[in-house]
Amino acid sequence: MKPTIYVANRCHQCGMVKDFVKKSGIDTNIYNVDLSTAQPPIDIFVYPALFIDSKLVAYGEDIIAYFQNQLIN
Repeated sequence: MKPTIYVANRCHQCGMVKDFVKKSGIDTNIYNVDLSTAQPPIDIFVYPALFIDSKLVAYGEDIIAYFQNQLIN
């Protein structure tokens, strides 16, 4: 299943993560919870949040580190 990133409005780290994902060509779904009906599979209080299947894998700038590690390995 494709990784999914949930972002929100007025979120500095959300912009950083979206820019990194786009520049890196990473195939992921990105949903803005403030502009769509999409919601994370569990309640969260920090955005951005990366899920694979329904498991929370990383949040905030750690998402960039997660993908950098995946690209290296």
